This record gives sequence, C-alpha cells and structure tokens, in this order.
Amino acid sequence: MPTRLARTLLGDGGCAFACDPDIPTGHNAVCWRSEVSPGVLLLTAAPSGFAVAPFSALSLGSVGDDRTDTEGREVAICDASGAFYVSLRHAEAEDRPAILLPLDDMIEPRLDVAASLVRRLCGKRVDLLPIRLRLTPLQKARLIQHLHAFDILRDGGGRREVAHEVLHSEQARLPSVEWKDSAARRKATRLIQDATALVERGYLKLLRGD
Repeated sequence: MPTRLARTLLGDGGCAFACDPDIPTGHNAVCWRSEVSPGVLLLTAAPSGFAVAPFSALSLGSVGDDRTDTEGREVAICDASGAFYVSLRHAEAEDRPAILLPLDDMIEPRLDVAASLVRRLCGKRVDLLPIRLRLTPLQKARLIQHLHAFDILRDGGGRREVAHEVLHSEQARLPSVEWKDSAARRKATRLIQDATALVERGYLKLLRGD
C-alpha cells in the first residue's frame, strides 16, 4: 500500500514510477497538472468564425519537452525566465488556438501567464514566465537545503546530521548538553519542520506563486 506521502504526490500530479538514477534531473521538463499549477496554460479550439493564427511553440522559444498523451499535447517552452508550459486540450487547438482560463482561486496568476503569451505573440520582448511564478536564486538554494534535510530525515538521520551535512555547522560536534542549546540545533529543527511541510503539500504554494 502506498505511504501517505506517496498518496499525496499521486493525488497532486506525481508519477507512480521511479526515475532512472542515471538521468540527470535537469534533462527532462516536468509538466504539472493545470489544476494545481497556474503556470500551465491551457489552449483549446476557438469557435468557428474567429480569424485566429495557428499556434507555434518554436516561434516563442526553444522547446524543452513535447509529449502527447490521452489528454492532449503538452509543450515546455524555455526562455530566460524558465520553462513555460502549454497544454493543448483539443485536436484543433494548434490550428485554431483559444486560451482557456478556469475561474478558480488561481485566476490572477493564470491571467498573468496568458498575458505574457499574448504579448509575445504580438511581437513584444517579454519573458514568458511571470515574475510571481519564478524562483529566485535564494529560493532555489533554500529548496535544495530543504530536500537535502528531508532525505537525511527519511534515511534515519536527525538534527545533528542536518546541522553537519546541510548547515555545515561545527556545532553539530558539540557534546549533548551544549548541543541542546545551540543555534545550529534550532536551525536544524526549523529546517526539518519546513522541509517536511514542503514535501507533504507545501510545494503546491510554490506552483501557485504564493
């Protein structure tokens, strides 16, 4: 039976198979479900009577990934701002594209994403991915720390190991009495708490730009 964490990941768009450890994580783009990520733009077919131009991913940037499944075609378009995902949900979405905007609680970031695409299609030099959906270098570094801490915890480690391997603190070598009141122990505790929350469902806030 899947663990609670596994069920959570599957329910939020994760995959039920292991990644090949020989393939670097940066090689393949990951397209989240549009229900959980406003960064995935939905295209459908425009009604008849509208004079619309065909959609071309290559005209917007380099294509990082292009796949087709039972729900349609998904394309990752890469530019300086990151990876911009387009999900074509209709057989004629590429020839007669229309933007589909669900009126959910993520409508504002969805509008930002749609506006970026429209500006690029109109020839304006703007980044595809809105600022609110990008990760800063500091956020990326912090996320790496969170994932490292969670891996240590999952493998049976504790706060000392996190302080030593993630925070690189010499205080991790202190005797028990001194370690108990150390700043490194407090930082490791917060890091473990934040990492656990992030892995269990907190990562959805990152996808939403919260």
